[in-house]
Amino acid sequence: MMLAKIALLAALVAPLDGCGDTPQARAAEAKSVSAQRIRQFRQREAQADANPDRNLPVAEWIMPYNLREISGLAVTTRGTVLTHDDNVGRVSEIDPRTGILLKSFSLAGLQKGDFEAITIAGQDIYLMASNGKLFKFREGADGEQVPFTVFNTHLGKECEFESLTYEQDSSRLLMACKRLLNKNEGKELRIYMLPLPLRNPPVVSNTMAIPIDEVRQKNKWKNFRPSDMNIDPFTGNYVIVASREQAYVVVTPEGDVVRSEPLPGDHRQAEGIAITRDSLMIVSDEANVTPPKITVYRWRP
Repeated sequence: MMLAKIALLAALVAPLDGCGDTPQARAAEAKSVSAQRIRQFRQREAQADANPDRNLPVAEWIMPYNLREISGLAVTTRGTVLTHDDNVGRVSEIDPRTGILLKSFSLAGLQKGDFEAITIAGQDIYLMASNGKLFKFREGADGEQVPFTVFNTHLGKECEFESLTYEQDSSRLLMACKRLLNKNEGKELRIYMLPLPLRNPPVVSNTMAIPIDEVRQKNKWKNFRPSDMNIDPFTGNYVIVASREQAYVVVTPEGDVVRSEPLPGDHRQAEGIAITRDSLMIVSDEANVTPPKITVYRWRP
């Protein structure tokens, strides 16, 4: 119980402001609180390692208002995460160990759309809309607008999408279908695989389909509707979260479900998930009665 109390205290007493009007203000805020929060975070990590209950969070960070519709997550080589807004092509970088918003940049022209997922493939970043369109661009500086290229997968006729990740071993993008649009099709977890570099339109090299009974196993969910996915850097397995079911599954690249269980903690609208190389699982929640937040757990494959 002590670990949970400490994590909650960090969120309430030292909330993420990230609301400075200028890059200089955000930088000053980050410098003043970062070292202290990192020390606190490391203490909580040690407590988590000594506690077999993986349901206890290491930290929970309240997000600023401009991230009230925080969605997908992608891990950078710096150990931070990129996230994005749901309705505008704006990308933000967050340090999950301190909860500090480091910077934000946008697609040129402040593109609007139903943006649902983000992933990083080498130097390229891909932002995905719910209709399967992919926006490719490079990382920008704080406040910058970056050029982009659009790839229309035309998969929006088959599925509504909220999940995208990059599988480095196979050099391909993975898109998990949230909702099959053909009502005559059976319930399943369907993942489309698109090799890189993308053509225009992109080509689907393979499709994985797992019957819903195999996905939910002994759980009582009627369905499983993915809201984000990530690759476990230790096993190469796919980690997929479903907001509506408040659950996640772990699937091998061969299609075997090795874990299927409710999310730990309290997640009213879990829209993003990320697994880091230092064994952290990060979950992002949109504002839903409670403020938007990211919650950090110790990841045990």
